[in-house]
Amino acid sequence: MIALCLALALGPAPVYVETVPGPVEGTEAGATRSLRDQLMLRLLEEGYPLAPSAEHATRTLRVEPAADGIRVQARGQDTRTFEVATGPVLPLEAVHRAMEALDEVTPRPEPTGAPPSRVAVHVEGDEPEALRRTLVHELLARRSEVVPFDAAPELVLCARAHDGALSLSRATHAAACEGPLRPDAHEVALDRAEPDPVALEASLDALLDDGADAPAPARVEVGPLAATPTAGLTARRDPPDDGRGVAVRLGARTGIYGRLSAADAAVGTSLRVGGEPGLGGVVDVLMVPTSAPDISIFETSVGGGLGYALALSRTVSLHLQGLGGVQVHRFRQRGADPGVRVDWTAELPVGVSLRVARGLQIDLMVRAGRSGRAREHRVDDVVVWSRSAWRIGGSVGLSYGWRPR
Repeated sequence: MIALCLALALGPAPVYVETVPGPVEGTEAGATRSLRDQLMLRLLEEGYPLAPSAEHATRTLRVEPAADGIRVQARGQDTRTFEVATGPVLPLEAVHRAMEALDEVTPRPEPTGAPPSRVAVHVEGDEPEALRRTLVHELLARRSEVVPFDAAPELVLCARAHDGALSLSRATHAAACEGPLRPDAHEVALDRAEPDPVALEASLDALLDDGADAPAPARVEVGPLAATPTAGLTARRDPPDDGRGVAVRLGARTGIYGRLSAADAAVGTSLRVGGEPGLGGVVDVLMVPTSAPDISIFETSVGGGLGYALALSRTVSLHLQGLGGVQVHRFRQRGADPGVRVDWTAELPVGVSLRVARGLQIDLMVRAGRSGRAREHRVDDVVVWSRSAWRIGGSVGLSYGWRPR
């Protein structure tokens, strides 16, 4: 029970993958089903549970034929869409783009109804991917949620292909599926990696606890895994939605901060929580270590405020922030006790970010600010260190963001 609670709380929320049939059955329909199957298997590899319906999921991947190929939509509270041109090349880029689109949309609220049973699938033998695909579809048709092994499944469906037959049994964990064939396993005839549908349905009814009470499963046509799209990829983004929900972003930076009398190297870190794009709250820490003859100084500015992110393109965003807080000025002078001074501080960072990978971006910022007063330090009545209250600088950094599930 503890493992199940942790899996539900920390693991990715279930995703529903649906296929919309085209007006004409043929190659395009087969390619659409093939892409759908690859998306489902990739989601399991990435740790996402597969929901049996949209009502049990917070996001949906919709695959449908389009005029020039296949259209994929990631749906949550907002939508991302792109199209794939059919062709002889495997749609590796399409699967990657689908995962990116899924990560970009804001999840719908968590389902409030009774959760479906959670089943993992363990397959051994010849052509395991084809068998896994078939069993995943059968379980989803029976309103079960198909989950990875590390997502605390309620039961594991063990499948082993051997000598023209498929042995099916159930276990509580994947390790129990290995070893000799179990004497109580159900045998299903295999024809070129395709199990007999009637015998498979009867075996699953007997193995699943809720098989007798489940509604009659809808037969899902499964296309061959090898028949795949694509030669090209054309991305099309839906208009941005201001209500995309909360994103969390952590960043680290380094830069130069100049004041009237000197310029200093600095490092900093930040936490942003809010819309991307949109308004968000920011907590920022700036650290400036400096020194002079017979004295060392370390200034730390801790501030908070609001920031707005404006998407200029898919990869470039403009940022404007307003921060206020305190500046702690620590110093240690030869022959004297260490000292601390505290002032207010305010800063106006403006910059751009460049997305380089999913969630990862490079941040370039110009930061103008002011502290409560100018400061100076004297040694033997000679000024050895001084800084004005006003400052301006630039920084470069990296940040990583994600949307809590």
